[in-house]
Amino acid sequence: MAHHNWPGRFTLLLASILLLLVSQPMFSGHAFAQNLATVTMSLVLLAALYAFRSTRIYFVIALALLVPSIGCRFALLFTASPTLEILSAIASCMFLAVTVIALVSRLFIVRSVTLDTISAGICAYLLTAIAFAYGFAVVELQSPGAFSAALFQKPVGHIAPLIASLHSFIYYSFVCLTTTGFGDISPVSEGARSLSVMEAVFGQLYMAILIARLVSLEVAQSMMKERE
Repeated sequence: MAHHNWPGRFTLLLASILLLLVSQPMFSGHAFAQNLATVTMSLVLLAALYAFRSTRIYFVIALALLVPSIGCRFALLFTASPTLEILSAIASCMFLAVTVIALVSRLFIVRSVTLDTISAGICAYLLTAIAFAYGFAVVELQSPGAFSAALFQKPVGHIAPLIASLHSFIYYSFVCLTTTGFGDISPVSEGARSLSVMEAVFGQLYMAILIARLVSLEVAQSMMKERE
């Protein structure tokens, strides 16, 4: 990898995202699920902030969103408050959206493909799904019954409903992003339908434009090496 990418900041971000995606469904319903969800999500947010620490504009905006996001999540460890859940979901959604914009902007200006560049492309795709998952959670919190299925599971003990059910929203979000359409969950309210359409369109454009750009850069690199 290039020296400026060391120690693989986007690879580190990718690892934290995969940890979140794997741990959420595996430990849902357990007594320590809320603590684990808070820790893994905080790792993702901190890894994203670390990845773009050298970009001043992003760092300032992201830090302003990171504080309420993590603060509300840790507050939910001690009290279950619908207001805190909405604030946490909105802050997390906005933070991840800013991160996706920063990642996509970087992918448009890179001139060579490295391991970290590929990791950045994967991170942007996965973070998009997680950002929309929080968006769907906000819609459901404000308008219960916005989806055909009950995405909020019955909380166990003192686990906050949003944290306990985050994996359900992430699942539905990936179904929309990949346009899989299993049909077990469908949007009912106008807000849920609009977000679902936006995510599906973004997912298709992302694969068609950004991934194609990375492939073309790799082909151009290979051709230049062959000429040398």
